[in-house]
Amino acid sequence: MIFYVTGKCKNKDVVEQYVINCLKYLNLHRMTSKSVIINFKNKVEGDAQGYCFAIEKDAEVTISKTWDGRKLTFMEQMQTLAHELVHVKQYFRNELSYGETGDFCWKKRNAGGYKYENQPWEKEAFKMEKEIFVECFPFHMEIN
Repeated sequence: MIFYVTGKCKNKDVVEQYVINCLKYLNLHRMTSKSVIINFKNKVEGDAQGYCFAIEKDAEVTISKTWDGRKLTFMEQMQTLAHELVHVKQYFRNELSYGETGDFCWKKRNAGGYKYENQPWEKEAFKMEKEIFVECFPFHMEIN
């Protein structure tokens, strides 16, 4: 998989190694026709630490550097990145998609009526984010 890290982010070499490790962990690294752009922004719209959006073979992840009126630590941003990369996996493996009405579909079933905290794709992402962070973060690399 091809990926690009855009926007101003600290420790870009660490972020890139982390993404490589995450993609391997999620078994996405062999999807050579797919790509993901990871964009770091000072703030994203709404009350979110990150977003993921994908169409066919391209995904875009946005990571916020601030949330709820405070600056997010580098490690918090990396955990958010793990969460959003789970969504990339869900899109590219056709677990998560958009229906004809624009609502989400989860494993080919209409899933538009869920509250955020009950959405199965969010439950999976929250469940996996810490595990992915611990397993994939390159703790041996120097962080500024």
